[in-house]
Amino acid sequence: MKSDCAQITIDYIAGIGIFLLSVVFVFQFMYSLFIPFESGSDKAALAADRAGTVLVERMLHATGTVSMNVIDERKLSDFYIKLNNNETDVLKETGLFSNQTVFDLNVSVVNLTSNIIINQSGPALPENTDIVQTKRVVLIVNSTNGNQTYASFSVRVW
Repeated sequence: MKSDCAQITIDYIAGIGIFLLSVVFVFQFMYSLFIPFESGSDKAALAADRAGTVLVERMLHATGTVSMNVIDERKLSDFYIKLNNNETDVLKETGLFSNQTVFDLNVSVVNLTSNIIINQSGPALPENTDIVQTKRVVLIVNSTNGNQTYASFSVRVW
């Protein structure tokens, strides 16, 4: 009998549609379950961005240049010594040290062409803490001899 047959394609489309909607609902619901357990990495991400901007555009910026991502090699080596000897002053200058929050800072500079570490300063990276990193491509200029090096400037905050 013709009246006992179902409309197979319409039933299939309706069933798949309901299934996909329920899968989307489950994923949306599961995501909202884990939001309260997220780490405070948003604060660290903002702090890393701010520290990277302060370092590249203010503290290490080569004098006499108009571009923002040009840093002086001498200032970079002085910063390396300063961060390893007196970390608290550097943290205050970059805005990572206050009465409410204190972050740790690790800065590394890697040559883009040879992939060799030019400079790495700050404490060692911990293994059991969330670390936030921001990277910038910079041009390192030696004011004495005019040498220029393209590098990746990484700021890690935790």
